[in-house]
Amino acid sequence: MRFLFLILLIINFAIANPKEKVDEMLLKAWQYYEEGNYYMMLEQSKKTLNYALKHNVPKGIAEGYYYIGIAYFQMGDLDKAIKYANKAIEYSKDKSNYRWKAYAKNLLAEIMIRLKKYDEALKQYNDILKLSIENDNKRMIAVTYLDIGNVYFHKKNLKKALENFKKAYEHMQRIKIRPYYLALVNYNLGIVHYKLNNFQNVIPYLEKSLNIYQKINDEKSTVETAYFLADSFYEIGDKEKALNTLESYKNLAKKVLLYRKFKKLEKKIKSS
Repeated sequence: MRFLFLILLIINFAIANPKEKVDEMLLKAWQYYEEGNYYMMLEQSKKTLNYALKHNVPKGIAEGYYYIGIAYFQMGDLDKAIKYANKAIEYSKDKSNYRWKAYAKNLLAEIMIRLKKYDEALKQYNDILKLSIENDNKRMIAVTYLDIGNVYFHKKNLKKALENFKKAYEHMQRIKIRPYYLALVNYNLGIVHYKLNNFQNVIPYLEKSLNIYQKINDEKSTVETAYFLADSFYEIGDKEKALNTLESYKNLAKKVLLYRKFKKLEKKIKSS
């Protein structure tokens, strides 16, 4: 009995080990991504994919293709990024893990945006939205509406952009989500209103966004938000608030190399 138990333990370990190995390899690849070392991410992802194919580990195959696509995308090789995004989509098509399909389609959508193929990007995001609704993934639903709004913004369809950003905002109010997304959706809503010259509507959104960006120490986004907030105060006739906003973030603007933009707006306000 002890001998049989030992054999079973060895067999179970042998079965589990490739999956654990794939998890370790994927984690290492992602660490390279976070470091911005995309060449090493690419090499590690290729090793992971080859290992996963050899040992038939679906997660390693699906995410291996996906990670390789991300690495090529970050390195600027869009043709290869498309190739591997499509490989990930094709492999994941009949798999039960909907996230593999969604992530691969998200990568393909981002590539299409880079190529200014906005209708193709929308097609991918609508597929992701359908998957996220079918699987009741509330976070993915909210973020996908944000992505769809972003595509319409690029297409200069501000009405549709606003509509989708509002949907994203509404969904985010009902769930726990990273502060970054709350900052971004408020910023996007504010910027659409800014483009529509609805300056009174800009202010509450950008004030919320500014507050969150400061809390999460996103300095560049803080400065960019402060700039549009100041200009919106100016547009509604509140020069004092406009100048105070610029003054409050002047030093940070110098730090992130946006000070000239601040000075130009300040000059416009003071000379009007």
